[in-house]
Amino acid sequence: MRVIARGRWPIGVAARVLLAGAAVLAAAACSAGTADPVEAVETPTAAAEPPVLDARATRMKDALDGAGLVADVPDETLLAVARGLCDQLAAGMPEERILETARPIASYAAAATHTTMPGGDAARHYVEITRDTYC
Repeated sequence: MRVIARGRWPIGVAARVLLAGAAVLAAAACSAGTADPVEAVETPTAAAEPPVLDARATRMKDALDGAGLVADVPDETLLAVARGLCDQLAAGMPEERILETARPIASYAAAATHTTMPGGDAARHYVEITRDTYC
């Protein structure tokens, strides 16, 4: 793997981080008994149009952006993560476990925007903003 200077990640690495974060959230939701096991995963094609954000999702995205936690996270990933976090919150999952699932994507978003926020703080802000504006 080629190393890029100054903490910048190649697009392939960023995509793998985002997919890994979504997979962690899906696994956590399944293990919490709040969702049916995933039978198949449909990968969006390059020609697919991104989902249109409704007013609630737009407020969440704007609030995350204001906190330096959106970066280049695609809308469909942002929505998947938000829905997963809301499911976990609604199921009464312990806060530490929810923060663990949010930490990878929150840390990535903070690093990609060059926010100096530590990963734990980024995860806490990500969960709080999602809960307050989307759930």
